Amino acid sequence: MQYLKEEVRDKIKKEALKEFKNVGYKGASIRRIAANSNTSVGNLYKYFDSKEALYENIIGSVYNRLMNYINELGKVELNEKACDIFYKITEKVMEIFRESSIEIAVLLNKSQGSKYENCKSYFVDFVTRTVTEVTIYELSKRGKTLSDNFIIYLLSNSLVESISIIVKEREDGEVVRKLIISVIDIFFKDIEDKVNI
Repeated sequence: MQYLKEEVRDKIKKEALKEFKNVGYKGASIRRIAANSNTSVGNLYKYFDSKEALYENIIGSVYNRLMNYINELGKVELNEKACDIFYKITEKVMEIFRESSIEIAVLLNKSQGSKYENCKSYFVDFVTRTVTEVTIYELSKRGKTLSDNFIIYLLSNSLVESISIIVKEREDGEVVRKLIISVIDIFFKDIEDKVNI
């Protein structure tokens, strides 16, 4: 009997993810999710108390995994070994994109009305801060300074928006991963040579 309950729960989550992807958190309908899951609204509420709880169950776990690695990146001490550590953590982040590209597409593009609606701004701030710190460190090794990080801020916005488009347009996790790595390389490779110094 427990198997049937888990099967119903999984069906609800599968249909909810489709609903969130198609119409976003704000436009999602519990009635539609229940109908598409072949269950009643009352039965759906036995598994998830609200639309917010359902969204949190699906999107929150992916967001929390991303944030754990982002927080790890933020703790990396800048030194000669930092590049290797950044690479390892970035690979873990890319693995999340490979495994959960649809959930990330919803997170980045369809979160209006949820507690995650400002996550893009947070990611832009994080990328800007991290790339700025790395750039300052790399420039200091050359005896140079960074006078302004505005270009880094622009590139960070472009990166996050590009990732949002990639996960919206491509569902194959491995393709998503490769595209994101390519875009990161295009925007930030040799960034210390591109910024206004």
